[in-house]
Amino acid sequence: DWRESSEWARAAQPAVDELRSVAATGPSNDLLALVERAVGHVVKVIMHADDSSGAIGDLARQLLGLHAEICDAGVADQVKLAAWMVRFGCDDQDFFVVDPVRYAPALGDRGLSAYRRAIAQRDDADRVFAVRWARQRLTVLDGDEEAIVAVLGGDLTRPHQFIAICEAMAELGRDERVLAWANRGIAQTTGWQVEKLYDLACGAHERRNAPLEVLRLRREQHETMASASTYSRLRRAADAVDAWGIERDAARLALRERDFGGLVDALLAEGEAETAWSVAVENTDWDPGLARRLRLAEAREAGHPQQALHWYMTVVDETLLDTGRPAYARAVAVLKRARRAADASDEAGSFAVWVVNLRERHRRRPALIAMLDKAGLG
Repeated sequence: DWRESSEWARAAQPAVDELRSVAATGPSNDLLALVERAVGHVVKVIMHADDSSGAIGDLARQLLGLHAEICDAGVADQVKLAAWMVRFGCDDQDFFVVDPVRYAPALGDRGLSAYRRAIAQRDDADRVFAVRWARQRLTVLDGDEEAIVAVLGGDLTRPHQFIAICEAMAELGRDERVLAWANRGIAQTTGWQVEKLYDLACGAHERRNAPLEVLRLRREQHETMASASTYSRLRRAADAVDAWGIERDAARLALRERDFGGLVDALLAEGEAETAWSVAVENTDWDPGLARRLRLAEAREAGHPQQALHWYMTVVDETLLDTGRPAYARAVAVLKRARRAADASDEAGSFAVWVVNLRERHRRRPALIAMLDKAGLG
């Protein structure tokens, strides 16, 4: 179970650390074989464990990283290494990958030839992802753009296909091609993944030391798909060239038109609590939602505790639409803030009456009542 899995991983960690220590001073083919056995053992365990904490998976990743580092020392038999990579990646498990691009120096010509032959002989239906991924990585290793587009790009109708090409071009150090394919993907596709294409293009411009181009793209992105995250990226790009004062008003207008909640979030993040409150209450039909309502109340409390109090009470009522101790704990925490706001606004009496009514409405929730008692909310 989860607890036993976590304990097993903690007990195994010293063995992994010892392997790493030995590898640092004496990498060898025998040590490589031992690490391969260790990885295989961890994979067998993870197949029969509740590893929702990820602790056993972390052990496997540490061992795989150590395996690659030992191979960097040139101690591996190239053909045997290729055979292990294919067996581990395509037969033993489907959780982890071993990248032929990463291992290319250790594989050498003989090992790569053996790896290519083994992958070519695999049926597409056999471990579909592992075989397809290995072929894609070999294509990147070869560096042929036409082949990369054919294998990774497919029919070039969806953002993720352009993303794969851009990532390959970036890996090969071809920023001009990153920009070309990212711009094409931005122009030809739609959906939330287009955001990643903007990130890749901006990354290429940053590596080329072109901050104005980054700003241009972030402005375009925000105008096209405005959200709190695109606003934040635009601000960082504008700050880099001391241009936020020029960009700010248009950026906020785009949020107001496309993502009203995002505008409130941005204003709160920038410390403009008064403006955020004014924006939030100007449209009485707009529901900020529980989490945003709480943030607004917290920002409002210092200067206008009475207004914050009423929003806190609304948050408590919304929170108690759920049952269970986690919901009750959240409600009690907000009630403590509400009590403070009530005291600061001379509303302690009305707040006390409201708590009495709250307890009456939820009298059939003994766990909640006990938590209210413990917090002195009676």
